[in-house]
Amino acid sequence: MAYTVTSDDTIGLAIGPALETANDVHDALSKARQMYETGSVNVLIKDDAGHKIDGDELLACITGKRTLTNDLQAK
Repeated sequence: MAYTVTSDDTIGLAIGPALETANDVHDALSKARQMYETGSVNVLIKDDAGHKIDGDELLACITGKRTLTNDLQAK
């Protein structure tokens, strides 16, 4: 399944929105982590089936407090 990772403008840098694609959930989570680490805001992962994750649930997966499933559920 294909995943899309997006974010809004980086805080204070006016870089603009970012969009990356990933072939699996682990790659998508890695790209989301990179976006957070570079200061991006409103990071979101969505899939072709309409599932999505963002906000505190995504951050919990990025920090390892929760696990991200293939259907973008934080467990």
